[in-house]
Amino acid sequence: MVADENGRDAVAQGGEVQADRRNFMKSAAAAGLLGAAGAVSALGQSAQAAQQAETAEPNLVPPPGMSPRGIPDLRFPMCYKESVPAAVGVVTQYFAALGQRDLKGMAEMLHFPFGTFERTEAVVVPSPDELIAHAPASMNMTEHPERFTDHDGYLKPGCYDVLDGIEIFNSNPVAVNLSLNYNRYSPEGYKLLRCEGIYCVTNNDGKWAIQAMSTIFTPAHMVHVVYNDSITAAKRLRQDHCLAYMNNDQQAVWGPIRQLGLNLGVGAGGASWEVAAQGHYKALEGLRVKGVKTRLSTQSYTQEMLDNTHIDFVAYRAVWPQLGLGNWGWDLADGPPGGRIIHASVEKVHAFQGASRYTTSGEYINDSVEMDVITYKKGRWGLAGLFGYMTTHDRANDIRV
Repeated sequence: MVADENGRDAVAQGGEVQADRRNFMKSAAAAGLLGAAGAVSALGQSAQAAQQAETAEPNLVPPPGMSPRGIPDLRFPMCYKESVPAAVGVVTQYFAALGQRDLKGMAEMLHFPFGTFERTEAVVVPSPDELIAHAPASMNMTEHPERFTDHDGYLKPGCYDVLDGIEIFNSNPVAVNLSLNYNRYSPEGYKLLRCEGIYCVTNNDGKWAIQAMSTIFTPAHMVHVVYNDSITAAKRLRQDHCLAYMNNDQQAVWGPIRQLGLNLGVGAGGASWEVAAQGHYKALEGLRVKGVKTRLSTQSYTQEMLDNTHIDFVAYRAVWPQLGLGNWGWDLADGPPGGRIIHASVEKVHAFQGASRYTTSGEYINDSVEMDVITYKKGRWGLAGLFGYMTTHDRANDIRV
């Protein structure tokens, strides 16, 4: 959720992205060791290298108007101009392949390892071959499904799917969160099921594809049931998480919030304020594409691990004055414009949630949001999936320090 944004998002981006950052910084340091005798030549080479970098990694070029201590937000076309059309295209092609019962075509629209929530269980599919051999229930092409077997699924012989809408929620240059809904009909034209899904589409090493998703299948006659207790639980988790920051309560940050067992995350390089506070457009480094093999992260949690989570509240509060935004006072869970519960069932909720931050005097700081998968398992509601955490509006871009 919002919590240890910088640390958590760094983990979610995976070791390969972090290694790229270190290599970038080492390269920059090495460039500074050039002797004076080669200065003229070095300047020419540096200019050429910078031009090549812009071509290879356009996300690393600051857009006009961005602060050296800011995070690119949705005021800048780089955060939606190319990423949103690409993501919509991916999800559209995925649905077309699904409708044609073309599992190989669906696999082409996925990054591997690929993450999915099958009902409340987090599942990681390591490769296209594994998908073909052992497809998760939501993607299985078997027409004779049987629960709790390797041929679990949702298909009736001769059924067909009807698209019921795609919606964009948040985006940046390397990731887009969106939803896709469709209805499934029998050969006779009777509605059988409704599928409501959320998808995180990312750019990994130049390829746009789905990194993770979660779906809720509902029998047709249950589609209009509203699960108010599920909705309230999902909102309460977000609110309690933010309250832990406001109360300096280490144990409450994740202890009662995360779901136990396997959790999935998709890092989008989207909320690294401590990095941004260093200046020199450092926040852009989290938006690298070249060499990124996966943005999927996995972690299996025990209650002991969650209770012993360490958050540096002092460092968190110190960031905002460094950015010229004043003294932090509040994280409010209901603040982000457009934040809402997207889909809810008796055991799972898809939520677009985040936080608005304010100074002690009530002055606005920023908004950050992600797509959450909240599950109900063994009597416990918990956050089990966190997709594409991004800063959608950063007032640091309006401040020059």
